[in-house]
Amino acid sequence: MYICCVMYDEMTEEKRDLRLAVMYSALLTALPWMVQTVGAAFSLPLKQYGLQPLEPAGLAGIFTMPLLHDDWGHLVSNTPALFLLVFGLFLFYRQGAWRILLYSYMISGLLTWLMGRSATHIGASGLVYALAAFHFLSGVIKKVHQQRAFALLVAFLYGGFIWAFFPTLYIGTSISWEGHLSGLLTGMALAFYFRGEGPALPPEEDDEDELNDPSPSGSERE
Repeated sequence: MYICCVMYDEMTEEKRDLRLAVMYSALLTALPWMVQTVGAAFSLPLKQYGLQPLEPAGLAGIFTMPLLHDDWGHLVSNTPALFLLVFGLFLFYRQGAWRILLYSYMISGLLTWLMGRSATHIGASGLVYALAAFHFLSGVIKKVHQQRAFALLVAFLYGGFIWAFFPTLYIGTSISWEGHLSGLLTGMALAFYFRGEGPALPPEEDDEDELNDPSPSGSERE
């Protein structure tokens, strides 16, 4: 009876975490849609409030850039990735998800403000790149199977984010490669910074690691 109750509680908690992850992801993904809808309905020139690099007034764009998009096609292209990546963030990190999301949002925007071309930068691509890099690298440096599987999914679906390493491909276009690269660097840094958070290894895997450890105490290594 006790074992059944424990199993039931664990399943209930997993379902609750799954529902919360879906809810938070849906709500956060809906924000740029709300902004785009209001702008289109009232013919508001919202794009002018995007991020303007190295301009003091453009610092406000750190907050507004991910919420503004050039057109509906631009918004649609960012939505699936943003939903999936935010969902994974709240599914795996729970309490730390808000901090990781805030850091991804702010740092990627600040880096874009520092290195961007003299133009108005808009779109959630920088945040998407930050979260994609965070999930992928977290799956690489950690030993949790669920995160590794999610990292492989991210790599399969959005492996093209690696092209942010080659900004010359975007020169002469309206694509903000600076936002992409800023997000990529931000996500990589945060993956190392938060490597101690998130789901822990199952107890049996911890025991296997200790048995396979050649050091006498299982904790001292050179």
